[in-house]
Amino acid sequence: MAGNFQFPDRHSQSVAAALVASKRLNEAADKARAGEGVSAQRCNQSVPAKQWKGTNKEAMRLQCPHCKHPCVIRTSEQITVLTRQSVYCCVNAECGHTFVANTEIVRTLSPSATPDPSVNLPLSTHVRRDMLRAQLDHAASAEHVTSNTAPVTADLFMQQGGPPPD
Repeated sequence: MAGNFQFPDRHSQSVAAALVASKRLNEAADKARAGEGVSAQRCNQSVPAKQWKGTNKEAMRLQCPHCKHPCVIRTSEQITVLTRQSVYCCVNAECGHTFVANTEIVRTLSPSATPDPSVNLPLSTHVRRDMLRAQLDHAASAEHVTSNTAPVTADLFMQQGGPPPD
């Protein structure tokens, strides 16, 4: 590709280097795709998750919105305690799309054993429902008795000799 040709300026040389690196990533991904799940006997074997060469299985996986190939995180920056901004790069050499994604923690599914009081994170609805159920199970029951107000609907339930006047 750019192996024998001499580029006249520094910008063109950096573009050529980026194209060569992207081509290598794409070739590595193609090799990983071709060798995926190959074995002599396929029985009693779990099929591994689709893993592309050059991507971390435990990292957050995003696919390119244009070519649908996987993307790798080039850099990331912590914006706040609950948000992180990551720069993704498509492994497809022909595409070469680079984009920014924001990751935000939006709610708690399981409360922390060591909560940070400075973090304001809402509880998921199922966690709130379970907490309310536990509170109601242990709450004392009491009849509602008004202390300062007389009942205003008592006349509806008392019979005083006949039907009420029209």
